[in-house]
Amino acid sequence: MDATIAAKVTAEASQQGTKEYKSRPGALIWFFRKSRDVWKSKCQELRVTLKQLKNRVADLTKSREQWKQKAEHAQDRVATLEAQIVSLQAEVAALAQKKTTRVSAG
Repeated sequence: MDATIAAKVTAEASQQGTKEYKSRPGALIWFFRKSRDVWKSKCQELRVTLKQLKNRVADLTKSREQWKQKAEHAQDRVATLEAQIVSLQAEVAALAQKKTTRVSAG
């Protein structure tokens, strides 16, 4: 008779999606609470780590953009200065040619 009642309770529990535990409720409560607390602490630690990593990525992205702008500005300045050097070299060559033509003529 007890076997049919136990089978009936097990069948009802499986239909409802619940489990029949053999341990005493106090031990189960302690175990489930401990499991929940460990899960919560892991989740909180991961959230903190995720936030730190997101902040770091944002900082690095911002820094990279700043360095990129500085490098582009420096390249523009180099191009401008090289153009000035070329024009000054042309002036020096023109003056040197004038000087040699004066000396030859004079």
